[in-house]
Amino acid sequence: MDVSVIIVNYNTVDLTIQCVESVYRYTHGNTIEVIVVDNGPYDESLKRHLQSFPTIKYLFNKVNSGFGCANNIGIKISKGKYIFLLNSDTFLISDAISSFYQFMELHNNADVACCGASLIDINGNPQISYGNFPSLLEAISSLGFKYLYPSYFAKALSSGLKVSSATPHRVDYVSGADMFVRRSALDQTGPFDEDFFLYFEETELSFRFRKFGYKSIILPEIKIVHIEGASSTADAGSKRSLYNSSRAIYFKKCHGQFVSKISWFIYKLQDCLYYFYAKAVRFR
Repeated sequence: MDVSVIIVNYNTVDLTIQCVESVYRYTHGNTIEVIVVDNGPYDESLKRHLQSFPTIKYLFNKVNSGFGCANNIGIKISKGKYIFLLNSDTFLISDAISSFYQFMELHNNADVACCGASLIDINGNPQISYGNFPSLLEAISSLGFKYLYPSYFAKALSSGLKVSSATPHRVDYVSGADMFVRRSALDQTGPFDEDFFLYFEETELSFRFRKFGYKSIILPEIKIVHIEGASSTADAGSKRSLYNSSRAIYFKKCHGQFVSKISWFIYKLQDCLYYFYAKAVRFR
């Protein structure tokens, strides 16, 4: 088996079906298996529809244990030389899998653990596809200092970036929406850390790739549509709270307790500044 495609469904039946259909429609150059891990709620129509596809495996997870855990369930039963982690709110518009596969098979790319595409919206506009590892300097810059050095911030500090280069380039981490991962690298580093429920799990995994001497690469010529945010049904407040919690876990695991506490203070200060700024704007 060349590639195992793992898609996690959570309340996105129509999007999941669209994603699966695109994988089978456009993939021609490699042997694949598709594994759909359903985080619920259970929908018989999804299982019934997926059974019409060849080489597909459907797993129902009775408890929504989070994005990373669900992907780990799929990884555990997968057989591919490479693992393609694909969000349910994405869909292919070309034979991206074959392009990823051919790139990773090149002898010179043996030290590449993960590669990703240029993510776009349904109108072709660039979406966040990769980023730098979160750092204290990024946190401090986000207090407003980033406007003093916008080019440097975008290139070296920002943890969320859109593709602007036309050539493949090394990045700190690839968006979790489309991670094409070398299994042998994953066997060394271990899969997703299940302490993360949602957000930053791909960043922490990529941090481990780096520690083991591996690279992450963006391939701009490959385009994948990402309907950003459609795979999450939580309200804005819940998303923000979960995002902040996962970011704190990331800092603690990758940089230690002391740095984690400092970053927490900086981001709290940032929230306060934004609050007072928004209040001032309303009263103008």
